[in-house]
Amino acid sequence: MPEWLRIGEVSRLTGLTHRTLRHYDDLGLLVPSGRSYSDYRLYSAADMERLLAIQHLKSLGLSLDEVRQVLDEPGTDAADLIDRHIAAVEETLAQEGERRARLQRLRAAAQIGWDDVLDVLSLGQQLQHADPNVRFRAALTEQGSAAVEDLVERLRSDPEPEVREAATWALVHRGAVVMNAIDSLRDGDERARHSLAHLLGKLRDPAGVATLADLAGDASEAVAVKAVFGLGQVGGDTAARRLVEALHDERRAVRDEATASLSRLPEARWLLRDAAASPSAVVRLHAVEALADHTDPADLQVLAAALQDADAEVRYAALLSLGQRPEPGTVSAIEAAASSGDDRTRAVARRLLSDRGAASPDHQG
Repeated sequence: MPEWLRIGEVSRLTGLTHRTLRHYDDLGLLVPSGRSYSDYRLYSAADMERLLAIQHLKSLGLSLDEVRQVLDEPGTDAADLIDRHIAAVEETLAQEGERRARLQRLRAAAQIGWDDVLDVLSLGQQLQHADPNVRFRAALTEQGSAAVEDLVERLRSDPEPEVREAATWALVHRGAVVMNAIDSLRDGDERARHSLAHLLGKLRDPAGVATLADLAGDASEAVAVKAVFGLGQVGGDTAARRLVEALHDERRAVRDEATASLSRLPEARWLLRDAAASPSAVVRLHAVEALADHTDPADLQVLAAALQDADAEVRYAALLSLGQRPEPGTVSAIEAAASSGDDRTRAVARRLLSDRGAASPDHQG
């Protein structure tokens, strides 16, 4: 290479325009080491090495100010600067990933035509509108279909309960196809997890039982209660087993909701009979309460035995449960309780017998 290169030669060798090289000069980033008699810029070998370094650093995404800092301030922290650019690149990748995902979501609409694509995009914007009434109408619109992911985002972040309920309704009407999309709500805040439990209960898809089972142990009582209710809506053996486990929960509201759900599930009766013999008086109490709404005659033996439970609350719950059962065989068990030494138990038993038209022990001849 010649000792000196004029700006045109540098431009030809590097592909950089004259304008770019002059801009570098004006910034003090690459000041030519020499000038000709006609005041042309002359670049030395050292200048060309600096220019090569400039191009390498620019390829990393560094700004011209950062490039100059790196070249002119040897003490610049390289690791810190690179870490900042890694973070910037990751943010860009995330944004591009979201754009790619959105394009993929639009593919189904694109099969029909651009009108449908524009409808989906319009609904997506309306779902992010500042006015909650606009978001509500967008979730329930019959003109086109909002993207599932846009509806899920309403469940994740919308502050208005009415909008979240509208989005839930719209997702329920999509059916099982939403299951993969809504799983991301598990990592959301309390509101998102509550919405997830609510939606899974309405979908009543057995595939959602595992998620509901996890949410039933959520740190948020509201989320756990909603998940337990959802398990009762879905039903099935797995759901019933998790509901019996919830009878051990320290939170009364969770136990009460589990009891109500178990009372509606025929498949829970065997589990409830076992729970009625639990070492925990609390679990026995809820088990006998849940058995009140079952109809299997085999439950009567369990409830009658509970009338002799060591815990007074369990005995009382068993008596009330027997009072709700229609089978004739309940009368003899209630009659035995009518002779109890406990005033409350005796009074309730006699009232139950009276309601059934049966004579209490004191009135039998």
